[in-house]
Amino acid sequence: MRKAEKLDEKAGMKTMGLIACSLRGVPVYSYGLFVAVALLLGLLVAWLCVKAQKVSFAPVLDMALWGIPLALLGGRAGFVFHHFDRYSSHLPDIFAVWQGGFSLYGMIAGVLAAVIGTCRVQGRDTWIWLDRLIPSGVIFLAVLEMGVFILQLNPGLPFPDDIPNDHALAEYIEYNYRPIGFGDTLYFQPIALYQAGLQLLIFFLLLVLTLLRAKRHWLRTPGSLFLLGTAGVAWIRLGCGFFYLATGADDGAAMPLGRILSGGIGLFAIFLLMMRRRSDVWEKGMGGKEHVGNVCWKETEGLAETGASAPHAGAHPSAGIQSQAADGYDGRRQ
Repeated sequence: MRKAEKLDEKAGMKTMGLIACSLRGVPVYSYGLFVAVALLLGLLVAWLCVKAQKVSFAPVLDMALWGIPLALLGGRAGFVFHHFDRYSSHLPDIFAVWQGGFSLYGMIAGVLAAVIGTCRVQGRDTWIWLDRLIPSGVIFLAVLEMGVFILQLNPGLPFPDDIPNDHALAEYIEYNYRPIGFGDTLYFQPIALYQAGLQLLIFFLLLVLTLLRAKRHWLRTPGSLFLLGTAGVAWIRLGCGFFYLATGADDGAAMPLGRILSGGIGLFAIFLLMMRRRSDVWEKGMGGKEHVGNVCWKETEGLAETGASAPHAGAHPSAGIQSQAADGYDGRRQ
C-alpha cells in the first residue's frame, strides 16, 4: 500500500488518502474501499432482514439510491462545518472527498432523510422500515470503524513505552502518522477496534431481536428495534470517546461535540422509546379479548406490500389489525 498523503501538517491530522490499488490508472483509495464494503454488506443484511419478514426489497433500493448521495453530502457538510478552520484558506479542498473527512452524524442525517422521504412518498410506515434497516446501519458503522483501526486514522490515548503486560492489546502507529506532539510515542490504545467489536455485539443482538419479533412477537411497538439500536450505538460511541486522543477542533474542549451529540442522541432515543410504548394503549375487552386502543402505525401500511384493500370506515377493528399484520405486525401484547 503506497502512501498518497502522509500528514496534514496544518491541521495536525492525517488524511485518509491511502491508495490500495489502481484500476487502469484510476486510484482506489483504501478508505473508499472500506466504505464500499460496508455499503454492500449493509445492503446484504437489509436483504436478509426483509426476506425474513417476507416483504419486498424494492423500497430498500429506492432508499439506497437517495441515501448514498445524501449521506455523502451530509457527512461532508458536517465535517467541513466542524473543521472549517482547515478549509477556510483552502476552499477547493472541501471537494477533495477522496481524502476522507466525513461527519458520522451528517451521514446518518442524510440516510434518515432518504428513508423518511421514501416512506412518505410511497405511503409506508417509517418506524417499521427503520426497524428493518437498523441492523444494516450498525454493521455499516462496525466495518467503517474497523477501517479506521486498520488505516490508523484515529488513535486512542497513548500507552507508555514500557507496557507492563506484553500481551496487552495495543496499536503501533507509524511515525509519519502519529499525532503532532506524540512523535516519540510508539503505542496507542486501539479504541477503534474496541468500538467496532461492541458495535458487532449490538448488531448480533438486533438480529436476535428481529428473529424473536418474527417468531415470538416480542417488541412489537414499531420503532423499538431502531431506538434500542440507536441508543446502544450512541452510548458505545460516548464511552469510547473518552479514550480517543482529542485532535483538531476537539483539542482542549471540556466535552467535545461528538460526545455531547452521542450522549444526547442516546438519551433521546430511550425517552422516545418509552413514549412510544406508552402510547400503545392496550385494554381488556369483554370476554378477555385484547384490542388495540391507540395504534401508532397506519392501517394501510400493508397495502404496498400485499395489494390488499384498506378497511372501510366503520369496519371492525380487526380489519385494521389484519392489514398491519401483513406488514409484519399484529395485535399481540408488547
